[in-house]
Amino acid sequence: MSQLIAPGTVLGERYKVTSKVVETGDGDSIFDGQDQVLDRKVSIVVAAPSRGEKLLENARTLASSSRSHVQILDLGQSDGTTYLVASHSRPQALQDSLLTSTAALKAASETEALGEHIFGETDSRESERPYVAVASKKPHKPEPIEVSKPVAATGAGAAAVAASDADDAYATDAYEAENYDSDEFDVDEEDDDSGPGMWLIAVAAILLLLGGAAVVYSQLGDMIGSSEEASSEQSAAPASSSASSSAKASAKPSPTKTEAKLPTPKIQSVTRVVPANPTMMADQDATLPQTMDGNTATQWMSYGFGSANFGGTVDSFALAYELEEATTVSEVTIDQVSGTGGSFTVLTNDTNSLDGAQEVGSGTFNAAQVKVDLDKKKQDGKTKYVFIRFNEAPVLAQPITPNFVYGLRIAEVSVN
Repeated sequence: MSQLIAPGTVLGERYKVTSKVVETGDGDSIFDGQDQVLDRKVSIVVAAPSRGEKLLENARTLASSSRSHVQILDLGQSDGTTYLVASHSRPQALQDSLLTSTAALKAASETEALGEHIFGETDSRESERPYVAVASKKPHKPEPIEVSKPVAATGAGAAAVAASDADDAYATDAYEAENYDSDEFDVDEEDDDSGPGMWLIAVAAILLLLGGAAVVYSQLGDMIGSSEEASSEQSAAPASSSASSSAKASAKPSPTKTEAKLPTPKIQSVTRVVPANPTMMADQDATLPQTMDGNTATQWMSYGFGSANFGGTVDSFALAYELEEATTVSEVTIDQVSGTGGSFTVLTNDTNSLDGAQEVGSGTFNAAQVKVDLDKKKQDGKTKYVFIRFNEAPVLAQPITPNFVYGLRIAEVSVN
C-alpha cells in the first residue's frame, strides 16, 4: 500500500514528505512536501500498487495539455511504489487530474486538442481567474466592439482570442469599403483635343525664353571680354579646389558592412544561460522552443520565487537566442503572461556568451507585449546571439505556485 511512503521520507534526494493530506478509497495518497533545493512547497501523489500504471498514464496525458494548472516536477518509484511530485495544488485538483479515469482524462485532452486544431486556441471557459489582454489599437468602427475578457487558464492564448475578434472587425470594415462606388473622374473628349495646343504654347514659351537669354548674354559679352584675363587668374584657384574635391569624391571607399543591406534577423534556436548556477531550471529546457514557435498560446515558465531577486538563488539569468545569420537587430518583442514589474536587459554578441556582450537595450514588464528599441550602432552587423537577461522577476497574476508569486511566463520572443 501507499503507507510505504510516510512523512519524513525524502524522494529523489530532494523532495521531503512532510504530512499526509488525504487518502482515497482506492488506496492512493496525497502528501504535502518540501523542495529542499528551492525551499518551496510541493504536492506528492502516491499511487496504490495496483494503480501505478494509471498514475503514469495520466501524468503523460497531463504533460501534453497546455491548460492544466498542475505542473509535474518529478516522477519515480520508491520501494516499488510509484510517486509523482507536482507544484503545490489543491488535493481535489490532483485527484481530478492524476487519479481519475484515464479514458476521461484522455477525452478531455482530445477535446482540447480538437479545439486548438479547429479554432487555433484552447477553451477558456473552465479557468478561475480573469486575465485582461491590453489591445494596442482599437478597431475603426462607428460603434465600439466589446471583446470578451479571456481568463487565466489560456494565458497568452486568450490574447490570441481577443486579437482574432479584432481582426474580424477589421475584416468587416474592409468588406464594406469594397462595396462603395469607386471614385473615378469623367474626362470630356474636349480635354484630349486640347492636349496638342497646350504643348505648342509650352514650346513657344521656351523658345522665347531662350531667345531673350541669348540677347542678354550677347550684350554682356563686351563687358566680360575686358576683364577676361583677370577673372581667369582668379578662377584658377577655385578650379583646382573643385578638381581636388572631385578626386576625393571619386576615391570615396565602397560602403561598409553596416551601410550595405544586412540579412533579416531570424531566430534559429534558444538556450538558457545561468553562469552562477548552470543547472538551475534545466528541467524546464524542454519548453524553451515554445518561446519561438510563433504560437502565443504556448509558453516557457521559470520556477516560482518568493521575491523579485529570484529568492536569492542567483543575481540574474538569461535566455540566449541564436540567429540564422549575423546581422543588426533593431527591435525585440516579448509576449508574456500576467507579469507586472521586474526588469530585463537586452545584450548582443557574436558568440553564445555574456562575456564581452554589448548592452543595447532594457525594459520592464508593463504590458502583455513589450517592445524594446535596440542600439544599432553598437552591433555593426555582427550580432549572432541576442540575450534577454532577467535582472528582477515580475509579480505574476497567475503564480506558478500559490506561495511564490514572482516568476516568468514567456509566450513568444521575436526580433526585427
